[in-house]
Amino acid sequence: MEIHPLLFIASPVYIQEKRIEIEEESTSIYVRPTTEKIENALIARQLHYFSKPAKEPRVLVFILQSGEKIHGSIDKIIGSQVLLNYQDTKRWIKANEIVLIHNTL
Repeated sequence: MEIHPLLFIASPVYIQEKRIEIEEESTSIYVRPTTEKIENALIARQLHYFSKPAKEPRVLVFILQSGEKIHGSIDKIIGSQVLLNYQDTKRWIKANEIVLIHNTL
């Protein structure tokens, strides 16, 4: 017993053509911005260590090349920029300007 369709309509094959417009190729080159690195390896290690989360914020003393002493805790580090929590405000300093970091007790 053969099975035949109930209704068969002969029709042409339907093919949809898509036209794609080719845009000109871009010849521009993306250059990543270079981030400044921390020159002093000891200061870099101390900053990364003290920036890790702790139960209580670590209050540190940062001594800068200018002789200024800043008491604060590290909020975050981006490249060679350090964001400090300093006297209920936030302050950016350059890591390459830091001479010493002391932990206050």
